[in-house]
Amino acid sequence: MIQRKQSIFLLMVFILAIIQFFLPFQTFISAEKTWFVCLLPGCSSDVIGTTIYIPMIFNLLIVILTVVTIFLYKNRVFQYKLANLSVLFNLFMIGFFFLLSFANDGFVGSVNYQFGAFLPTFSAIFAFFAAHFIKKDELLVRSADRIR
Repeated sequence: MIQRKQSIFLLMVFILAIIQFFLPFQTFISAEKTWFVCLLPGCSSDVIGTTIYIPMIFNLLIVILTVVTIFLYKNRVFQYKLANLSVLFNLFMIGFFFLLSFANDGFVGSVNYQFGAFLPTFSAIFAFFAAHFIKKDELLVRSADRIR
C-alpha cells in the first residue's frame, strides 16, 4: 500500500531532493562580488574552478531512487535496502558539499554555507525513518506469518 508512514517520509525525501537543485548551498564572498553555488548545471561552476557534477549526480540518484522505493511496497526487503542506500547517498552528498569548500585553491575570500547545504541532513533523517518503518512492517508481516 502506498498510503503508509514510510511513503510519506520517502515523499519528503523526494521533495527535499527536488528543492535541493534550486537552493544555493554555498556562498563565495570576495572583495568585489558574491557568488551563490547551486546544483543546477552552469549555475556558478566558474567560481569554484571545479565542477559540482558529483553532488548533482547523487541528488539525481536520490530523486530516482526515492520514486522507485515508494512504488516497491510489495517487496519490503528490497525497499528497506533502497531506503538505506538513500541515506548513504545523502551522507555522501553532505560530504561533497563540505569538500567543495576546500577544492577552490585559486579563490581568495570567504566561503559561507547556505541552508541548501543542510537539506541533505534532513533528507537523510527522513530516509532513515522510512527505512525504520519499512523494517517494522516487515517484522509485523513475518510475525503474522508465524501465527498462521
